[in-house]
Amino acid sequence: MDIIKDNIGIIGVFFVVIIGVGIFFLSKPAKPVEAQSNKMIGETNIGTVYIDTDTIETVKKDGHFYLIVSAEEHYKESDFLTELRKGEDLKDTISSLTLYMFTNDGRYYCMSQRYLIDSQGKVCGDLGSSMQLQMIDDEIIFKIYTNALKSLEDKNRFRKMMEK
Repeated sequence: MDIIKDNIGIIGVFFVVIIGVGIFFLSKPAKPVEAQSNKMIGETNIGTVYIDTDTIETVKKDGHFYLIVSAEEHYKESDFLTELRKGEDLKDTISSLTLYMFTNDGRYYCMSQRYLIDSQGKVCGDLGSSMQLQMIDDEIIFKIYTNALKSLEDKNRFRKMMEK
């Protein structure tokens, strides 16, 4: 019980994020990559990863900041796509969309929502979520964090310039 009491702030943040994620995905349909809001992060063994710079947000809870960003991986690997598309609802799947939440120190992350996306830009599969904080030990995840942070800094710098 002490673990729950000691981490009640983080648990509260996760519930707020889950509600925010639901509102986010209900208010904004999934869409294919568009040059004006998506930034290529890098290649994986099965596809190309992009972040949506329009979805980058910060959340503050109990004095801690969290960086939230959505990333889409467009699948290219044909064997992977063939295996993935075996399900009736997944015959037109082309990518996955993941909403990441990073701690303010950039060492940990969780995936608050994950979906499969079809060629029409619609959700065709729910991969669930993993609210368990994990250490960033993957190069692509690290690039998602650093590029999202840089994009947020650029937006803030531009906003300050416009206020002058």
